[in-house]
Amino acid sequence: MRGWKGAVIAAALAGIVSIIPFVGHVPRYWLSGLTPNISVPLFALLVISIMERAGCPPVFRTREWRAAFLFGAIAALLLYPSALGLGLPSLDVYSLGWPWLVWGHSLVLFAAVAAVAALLVWRANRFGWILVAAALLYLPGIQESRNFWDYLLDPLYAVVSLFWMAKLAADRLRRR
Repeated sequence: MRGWKGAVIAAALAGIVSIIPFVGHVPRYWLSGLTPNISVPLFALLVISIMERAGCPPVFRTREWRAAFLFGAIAALLLYPSALGLGLPSLDVYSLGWPWLVWGHSLVLFAAVAAVAALLVWRANRFGWILVAAALLYLPGIQESRNFWDYLLDPLYAVVSLFWMAKLAADRLRRR
């Protein structure tokens, strides 16, 4: 069922499924083992995707989806290898996300995201506004974590972004 009726029915079913225990725990607790909070970009991309599939006018064009997944893939390649101890031993990229108002070196991450967001907004790419929203939601601390990385990236967004970019690269190689 498409349109708003389908979206309401899907939301109701998702709500019901999220409160029914499965093997002793509700599904949202199983997912919290993967990530306690989803990132702002992933949440926005899910909402946009659901709206578009429900029959709403498209919010994102192809270039916005590409920017979203390119950002996720680059952020994942910057953050996760460092978190696993790969790369420079003295560089912990995750530490760049701790409260930037307190630690001056954390301004590097915030400034980099601000620059990317500004460039995207300037080029009329709507994904830039999602990065602006992530920064604005970080300031009052709406999530449990106070690390800016957790507002920008989560494992699910990272994996989806890496797979999407791999698929895009494979499609381009196939066309050549």
